[in-house]
Amino acid sequence: MSRSPFTCKLMCTLFVLTGLMTESARVVHALTCPEVSKGLVPCVTYLSTRSSFGHCCTQIRLLNSKAKTTSDRQGVCRCLTSLAAQFRIRHRLDFNLVKQLPGKCNVNIRYSITTENPNCSQVK
Repeated sequence: MSRSPFTCKLMCTLFVLTGLMTESARVVHALTCPEVSKGLVPCVTYLSTRSSFGHCCTQIRLLNSKAKTTSDRQGVCRCLTSLAAQFRIRHRLDFNLVKQLPGKCNVNIRYSITTENPNCSQVK
């Protein structure tokens, strides 16, 4: 049975798409800076108004649990460094409180959240 050129192209396209979809399903979702930023809104609220930090701790724990790979943790570190600089200017945050947050929340994030340039490539 002979196949038309259109049918062959369609079959090839479906084969390639199936392969791409299968491969992309294996890729672990990496954290993005917008996700990190959105998750940390309760922390900015706490740091700028001195409200309860319970919701902030919940978000820090969640973020820490999502950052499973070295690459994830390095990305979060870079994002936090960038966000820290932006928030310091916009919200006049007390960075002594920022540095204390992981300890207050009993979370070991393996690096300090600062506006100074941490070497995020050293984060494991």
